[in-house]
Amino acid sequence: MSGQYRGKLGLEGGVSHTKSANQIRQLSLTSLEREMVIGCLLGDGTLSRSGKNYRLRIEHSVKHSEYVTWKYGYLKRICISPVQHVVSHSSLRFGTVGHPQLSLLRHVWYQTAKQIPNGLELTPFIIAIWFMDDGTKHRDTVDISIHSFSRASIEKLQKQLLKFRIDTTVNSDSKGPRLYIRKKSYPNFKKLVSPYIQKCMAYKLP
Repeated sequence: MSGQYRGKLGLEGGVSHTKSANQIRQLSLTSLEREMVIGCLLGDGTLSRSGKNYRLRIEHSVKHSEYVTWKYGYLKRICISPVQHVVSHSSLRFGTVGHPQLSLLRHVWYQTAKQIPNGLELTPFIIAIWFMDDGTKHRDTVDISIHSFSRASIEKLQKQLLKFRIDTTVNSDSKGPRLYIRKKSYPNFKKLVSPYIQKCMAYKLP
């Protein structure tokens, strides 16, 4: 959190935040909260150390403020602070509390590098978040950045997408590999994610 936006907490405020954080850590993530976290992990979200646990950090450009607010709406139950405006980055960001279930996700998603864990089941909601984070329009279809994943992880994602009748190939650009949705599969992809696409991200769909 940017120093210029972080309020000064007295002892009472600090104790109150600590108590609230401890209470939140006792909560189990709902299925939608978990799906939001996984969608963010596929995309731009990061899990960073917070005391004994890990917390999720979300940050996007101010031009995507609607998207940040939408994400926060799903995760605010496990957050203490609201969305913060970071002037130096021209961005908006927020973070959850450090949570044991996020720590478990950190363990299975990160070994030497980020990986797709065995048993991951994609949902339309997860796919839409992943696409809004890392997807781009590509002529009459779309592609999604996958440069942070190993070949084995990419193959897991491709197999999961095939369950939704979405066939893909792997192409590369200057930044690394991208998952290209075959044109014949694009109508299926669009139908799948459209209910979740935020207005500020609609430009990514042809």
